[in-house]
Amino acid sequence: NHNIDCRVELNSNKEFMTFENELKQVILNLIKNAEDALLETKPKDPKIIIQTKDNILRVIDNAGGIKDEYLSKIFDPYFSTKAEKNGTGIGLYMSKTIIEKYFKGKLDAKNGENGAIFTIKFN
Repeated sequence: NHNIDCRVELNSNKEFMTFENELKQVILNLIKNAEDALLETKPKDPKIIIQTKDNILRVIDNAGGIKDEYLSKIFDPYFSTKAEKNGTGIGLYMSKTIIEKYFKGKLDAKNGENGAIFTIKFN
């Protein structure tokens, strides 16, 4: 969509039991947030990369990253960085809750060289 190059790099043979629909919801939320950031910042070659390795899943974009003053708040309920408040601020909060409460994993975000990196670590 929107001429965004979406790549999937699967490098994991780990198998685990999980809540499939909840995990899909989290991944879709991360992808949708990356898409929204790319549409807002309009980089020359917009990309979303979904990577797996061992028990880690990453969603990476090249939308320029998350402002430093927002980085510690993005998982707070009702906090949104989206222009004109087109977001409810509940998506990342719920994603983190699902991963950490139900999967006993960890969901973190940081800025990489060209954009945001969301990392899910499963136990």
